[in-house]
Amino acid sequence: MATPPPRPPAVGSPAPARAKPRWFVALLRFGVIGALGTVVNLAVLAALHGWLGLGFSRSSAIATEVAILGNYLGNELWTFHHRRLNLRRLVQFNAVALVGLAITVAVGTVAKEVVHYLAAQLLGICAGALTNFGLNFGWTWRR
Repeated sequence: MATPPPRPPAVGSPAPARAKPRWFVALLRFGVIGALGTVVNLAVLAALHGWLGLGFSRSSAIATEVAILGNYLGNELWTFHHRRLNLRRLVQFNAVALVGLAITVAVGTVAKEVVHYLAAQLLGICAGALTNFGLNFGWTWRR
């Protein structure tokens, strides 16, 4: 006797989460989302520091947090296939990202004394990226 096909989800209910992708697929997708987040980060930094004249460290922190929120959405919906937002994962992602924020701001603040402030910010972003992936892959999206 054949089993009937699964019923589609009710209208308005979130799509079911798919299996967690293999780490290398997740790393590639995480990298794409991170690259988009980098563009957002640099654009917000350019607006706040370059055009509005706010202090670099404050502008860098704000730019990084804006990118963190966008990256959570991209990773939740595409990288890890959850297709539904989750407050626990948002808090965990943000906690991990705050480590990256500290690294980004610290490296960027030091590096801007030697290179252009946007290049310094890019160096800071790169410094925290792999740590963010490892912690998020193993903790935030652990299933």
